Amino acid sequence: MITEKIKSGAAVRDVTAGALRAAPIPLPPPAQRALTLGLLLSALRCTLQYVLLPFVLPWIGIAASIPPWVTLVLGGLALASLSRNVRYLWRIRHARRWSYLGIAVIVAMALVLFMAMDLSKLVGF
Repeated sequence: MITEKIKSGAAVRDVTAGALRAAPIPLPPPAQRALTLGLLLSALRCTLQYVLLPFVLPWIGIAASIPPWVTLVLGGLALASLSRNVRYLWRIRHARRWSYLGIAVIVAMALVLFMAMDLSKLVGF
């Protein structure tokens, strides 16, 4: 039965049609640069905030605590970059804008929570 489908060409058409539907739509170069910048900024912030400042610098004796204003500024930059990327994807009506929006909302909520904690440390509550 499978060989009959292959001989008839129906299976080839089904596979080809599925492959055409699943092909990703490439981002335009400005959108690709914006997303790359946002991801790099987020990676830098996470590496600095969660690896370098709390573990590496105290381990080598350079810093014992993280100033809250440093992580507050990094979180603000990451939030601004995230919102810029979401606006850009919606402006060009990209096919994956809903997926990115869902992830962006979760990341933004975490960033706002961390920024609120940093602000409370800075003010002294």
